[in-house]
Amino acid sequence: MGRKKQPKAADDNTLVIKRYGNRRLYNTETQSYVNYQDLVKLIRDGHEILVMDSTTKEDVTKLVLMQIILEEEKSTTNLLPIPFLYQLLRAREDVVQDFFKNYLATSFAAYLKTKEEFDKRFKGFLELSASAPQIWEAFLPNAEAVKDLFRTSKKKPAKK
Repeated sequence: MGRKKQPKAADDNTLVIKRYGNRRLYNTETQSYVNYQDLVKLIRDGHEILVMDSTTKEDVTKLVLMQIILEEEKSTTNLLPIPFLYQLLRAREDVVQDFFKNYLATSFAAYLKTKEEFDKRFKGFLELSASAPQIWEAFLPNAEAVKDLFRTSKKKPAKK
């Protein structure tokens, strides 16, 4: 038989969510029921969650997170391409576990870090371009004269 996973101890940053037999989810911090969209918002806001079965006290966080991903897939985005899903089902279990543990998680973390750095640099570039006339004037004291030179050379008709 499968062994039940006992919940890990929740730290101060982890929200404890109880899942009842009817699949209702209860946020113990706010003392209110939540749905999957509420959990997505909490997670995107940076919170960690620990979902415990209210009867068995079993940690069912992974199951709930997988269900959230399935609901997101169903309602909005095409997160997982069909050929990838076929490959997952056809692969041996140890290969899939190795892929998710070692490659996918590390690659996704690197992607997010790179994207964050790119966004930061692009924002800096946009801020720099807003002040570009002043910067060009600092490098080329006669920048206006150069602009005028290019403007007048375009206006002159070609000699016949």
